[in-house]
Amino acid sequence: MPRINPISLFKQTPVRVLLPSALMLLLFAGSIFLYFLPSLEKELMNSKKEIIREMTSSVIGSLNHLQSQVEQGTISRETAMTTAKGLVKALRYGRDSKDYFWISDMDARMVIHPYLPELDGQDLSEFRDLRGTPLFTTFADTIRQNGSGFVEYYWQWKDQPEQIAHKISYIRPFKPWGWILGTGMYIDDVTAEIAIYRNKIAVMFFAILVSISLLSLYIIRQTYLSEQKKASIQKQRERLVKVLQESEERYRTIADFAYDWETWVDGNGTILYCSPACKRITGYPPERFFATPELVRDIIIEEDRPTWDDYCVSANTDQGDSLDFRITSAHGDPRWLSVVGRAVSGIGGKPLGIRFSFRDITERKHMEEQLRHQALHDPLTNLANRTVCLDRLGQAMHRAKRRDNYFFAVIFLDLDRFKVINDSLGHHFGDMVLIETATRLSEEMRGLDTVSRFGGDEFVLLLDELASPGEAIRIIKRIRKKMSTPFHFYDKEVQTTASFGIVLSPIGDSKPADILQQANIAMHHAKDTGRNRFRVFTERMLETAVDQLSLENDMRRGLEADEFHLEYQPILNLDDSDLRGFEALIRWQHPKRGILAPSDFIPIAEESGLIIQLGEWVLHTALKTLAHWRELTPNAKDITMSVNLSSKQFSRLRLDQMVIRALKESGLPPSSLQLEITESAIMNNTESAIRSLHRLRKAGIHFSIDDFGTGYSSLSQLQQLPVDTLKVDRGFVSRMRIDQENMDIVRAVIALAHSLGLGVIAEGVETTDQLCSLINLKCENVQGFFFHQPMVDQQALRLILDRTNGEKTTSREKIEKAKQNCGCG
Repeated sequence: MPRINPISLFKQTPVRVLLPSALMLLLFAGSIFLYFLPSLEKELMNSKKEIIREMTSSVIGSLNHLQSQVEQGTISRETAMTTAKGLVKALRYGRDSKDYFWISDMDARMVIHPYLPELDGQDLSEFRDLRGTPLFTTFADTIRQNGSGFVEYYWQWKDQPEQIAHKISYIRPFKPWGWILGTGMYIDDVTAEIAIYRNKIAVMFFAILVSISLLSLYIIRQTYLSEQKKASIQKQRERLVKVLQESEERYRTIADFAYDWETWVDGNGTILYCSPACKRITGYPPERFFATPELVRDIIIEEDRPTWDDYCVSANTDQGDSLDFRITSAHGDPRWLSVVGRAVSGIGGKPLGIRFSFRDITERKHMEEQLRHQALHDPLTNLANRTVCLDRLGQAMHRAKRRDNYFFAVIFLDLDRFKVINDSLGHHFGDMVLIETATRLSEEMRGLDTVSRFGGDEFVLLLDELASPGEAIRIIKRIRKKMSTPFHFYDKEVQTTASFGIVLSPIGDSKPADILQQANIAMHHAKDTGRNRFRVFTERMLETAVDQLSLENDMRRGLEADEFHLEYQPILNLDDSDLRGFEALIRWQHPKRGILAPSDFIPIAEESGLIIQLGEWVLHTALKTLAHWRELTPNAKDITMSVNLSSKQFSRLRLDQMVIRALKESGLPPSSLQLEITESAIMNNTESAIRSLHRLRKAGIHFSIDDFGTGYSSLSQLQQLPVDTLKVDRGFVSRMRIDQENMDIVRAVIALAHSLGLGVIAEGVETTDQLCSLINLKCENVQGFFFHQPMVDQQALRLILDRTNGEKTTSREKIEKAKQNCGCG
């Protein structure tokens, strides 16, 4: 190899050209490295932030899913929040799986923190970091001002409380529960990662520079040795150009095949780049936008154009804010787009225009609209729900305050006997009845009225812009007639009616919820008066409701204060004119209202559930009293005690165990107890009623059906029940002499009882004529004021002792005298 002379080498033209070029390349490579280093750090930081945003959005999506289950009634809000806390607390990510999410609320109270559970539930409004920043107050302020965002502060290093580090967190609200969801990254982590990338790039640049230097030396050497090497140098250059072309083609391919529509617009409004995705989104090819840049604005729906113009001004920054707007596609259909615009700058910060990224969000908007509809409408009937009803009622009340001669009405509607339909035909038929009811109500409403389902079989109607309050009554009569028409489903006919409670404007200063409460009170008054009726709310109804609530509270206190006592009405046998037993009747010695009869408080006790406790007390007290009588006189051994059971008691579980336990505690034989049940109690609980009756009957307890003839028992059902006695209702007995139909009913009941081998007791006997009629109809037993009024236990004991001593009682004399005077012998 020839020796190379450095001086002669430098004189060569290639050397004089390549050596300065190599030096310039070294300087250029260093400049590129220094220029892109800040951008690299910024892009890495932005990438980390975007990842945090996406993970937070994913967690928010999980919380929204739980909230949707709450709104659908699948789970309770407390269960959903507990599930959400556990989910967020268990989430980990990052290099060592130690990065986490935390939750606080808008009052700066910590909800959960995975590494600091001692802070859960604490008020952290005064908590500050090393710089004195009130962290959790700052989080809440950021949410109120920006909706979401990043906050820098100092916090413990992951799970190491002794190490404090600089941190930046992204916070986002979950409004349904008032939560702030946050997660973040430590600046030291990012700095360390940037350092790794910086070192790698430095090594890469150094390697490139070394390679270029060696390549230049090689070329110089080869040039010096032979000019023939020029061909290979030229070939090498051509290869490098090809690599650059291929690289540019790869980048353009990525841009052209992006799912979003990418557009670059310079400062003059000229479109420099438009990706092919624009045709999929708008229906127009890129060529149309290149030829007509104004087309981007022209396809925007007119109502959204001012917003778009304002956005184009604000988008000329590096913030990257987004905007949702509507366009009309080339096919004429409206579509929703979301755009993110960001200013583009060249070397030295030279402005190059704005880059827009458009995404089709039509399906998402439709889903949001569907979810909004579901949140405000009943899923079964598609009617407005409680929320919409209260909102529109509030609007009507507001209009009524501003306008004279403005009238509206609120109607609370409840289907009559809907529970019977559900229980007898099943919930599927019940749902069909509700859907058909919604359809009928909607057909009878005007366009400005509101029909809403309030839950179960309850509906609320808001009649707006009425000419007069009387117009509401006419509409309700029309609806009532429509509701009386039978429902036909498959091969079944379902008949139901509705009860209506009405509140008419003007209503004074009330809240929407108060108006609905008043309409509900009026509806219950309509039901109490016979169903298929309507009642207009009055202040007296509210006073009655308040009075009933007060009476319920007094009843709870009265049970604890021993204000209740029993009175006993004798039951007499007409065959031997002897005392058969007593019916235990509860009385209430109210401290302010005096003695209250059962009719004054038993309905309230049944509605509130106090009847269970009250009935158990009656049973124990009556049996204890009878046991005491039997201890005092042997002639009380055949005396029985009749105790009434309400439908609420009859439907409770383990009723038979409670009764048998009471008998054991009293020491009485089961045959001494006669339980009185109503027809309605049996019919509302037919299967369970029969099972309970048979278990008690097997134990030796006797039964009588009270107020027989007022219900709807069938003969087949009556034959299935282990009943001993039928009691004829006092309403039939009192009208036997003045109404032949009532006489026929009493005769039929007595004949039915005898045909089934049952005894009969006639209630409410108050006159000699009534007693004569019952004797002639072969009625075995009677009770009523004609003989004795209900008496306290000492008076009843006196009656038993008179019977023991063989004294002729007043009741015996009345029976014997009636037998003589009535021609019965």
